[in-house]
Order: sequence, then structure tokens, then C-alpha cells
Amino acid sequence: MKRRWILRNARVRDFACSILGELKLQDEPVLELILRPFKDSRSLEQNAMFHSWCGSIAEKTGHSKAEIKDILLETVFGTEEYLNLNGEKRNRVRQTSGLNKNEMSELIERSVQIGIELGADIPEVKYE
Repeated sequence: MKRRWILRNARVRDFACSILGELKLQDEPVLELILRPFKDSRSLEQNAMFHSWCGSIAEKTGHSKAEIKDILLETVFGTEEYLNLNGEKRNRVRQTSGLNKNEMSELIERSVQIGIELGADIPEVKYE
């Protein structure tokens, strides 16, 4: 059984509590309950738009699409520091999969601006 609720109001909370209250724990497999702040993830359309711009900019600059993606992410968000297995500090760019809708919008807007400044063609976006 897998259920997920976004607790936007008391009605949803009460419904989730009623489902939990009906569980007969001795008859169920061991369950895990996780509560965390809701993060409105980026949309597939946003992802498609960003990757289209990466391709268009890459064609203009001669970089690979992956290189442009990293360059744009670093330009907009900088890098984040982490420790490798030896305890040494390293830096990496953020992953688009971890961005929320607002962050992805910011990345797209900045990518469009950079693409236009470089003279890249407006990409054709294909949504799957």
C-alpha cells in the first residue's frame, strides 16, 4: 500500500488521519510514515524547455549540451560543496531534478536571456 497526501487544509489532514486510524497494525506489514515540507517539483514542460535551450545554446557555442547545462546551472545557482570519501571538499552543480517550479522558472528565464545574448535560435520545444 502506498498513499500520499499533501496537507493543504484540515479536510485533507482529517481524511489522512481517518485512513491511518483504520489500520489494523497487527494485520498489516510494517509501514513507514514520513512527514516533510511539500516541495512543488519542476514540471516536465519546464524540463523540456530548459533542455531545448541548452541544445540551442550548444549549437551556437560549440559546447556539448551537457556542458551548457552545467554552465547554466553554475551561472544561476553557483555550486554546492560536499565532502568526498577522503573528507576533501569538492564542488558540484545542482541537479535539475532537485529544483522546484520557482527555481526551474528562474533557470529557464536566465537561460533564455543568455541564449538571446549569444544569438542562439529560439528552440522548438517538444513535450512528451
